[in-house]
Amino acid sequence: MNQQLHILVVDDEADVREVVQLNLSREGFEVETAPDGQTALEMLRAKSFDAAIVDVMMPGMDGLALCRAIRQDVRLRRLPILLLTARDSEMDQIIGLEVGADDFISKAASPRLITTRLKTALRRHAPMAGGEETLSFGTLTLDLDRREVLGPEGPISLTTREYSLLLLLAEHPNRVFTRADLLSQVWGDQVVVTERTVDVHVKNLRQKIGENGDLIETVRGVGYRVRRSR
Repeated sequence: MNQQLHILVVDDEADVREVVQLNLSREGFEVETAPDGQTALEMLRAKSFDAAIVDVMMPGMDGLALCRAIRQDVRLRRLPILLLTARDSEMDQIIGLEVGADDFISKAASPRLITTRLKTALRRHAPMAGGEETLSFGTLTLDLDRREVLGPEGPISLTTREYSLLLLLAEHPNRVFTRADLLSQVWGDQVVVTERTVDVHVKNLRQKIGENGDLIETVRGVGYRVRRSR
């Protein structure tokens, strides 16, 4: 699945860029690098990339600012973004996810793990096989083939995990999912994040889908469910 895929690695440390580029190249990815956020943004706007691996702590435009800029750009906002950081606190992860990152990886992670997480993000982002199936959710339409969400006023930009979360809930109306259930099915057992991550994603998802967000109910002390729309 990684043939011809074009990845941008952004880090102000040359040795980090070199190591990540080398390992991804060995896996068959086409890799380019950028030393800072502003350069990366210019490259993303000038060329076509399939994903970006971005260091959080950089001078000038840091990784969080770059992530925000990508999500605000209509042409780039669906790009999978993996944030890479030397700090690994829960708050760092929450902030990273709130600005639209698809995943959050410690710099202490092995090159193999970084590659695996990249492949997972790309797989979630890839179009689903089959016909042009759709699923209704309130006034929204989920295009299962293109993995897009269409509202009354047009497409709604969601991160890959927000889309996966919405799809899982929408496919099982009235079923209560615990936070542990959602972590397992949306993030996977190999990803180490806290249950607070689910709450952050649900909050962001509700905001993005407007009035349809009311259909996602909080089951106090348990998790979430989707109320079947009337």
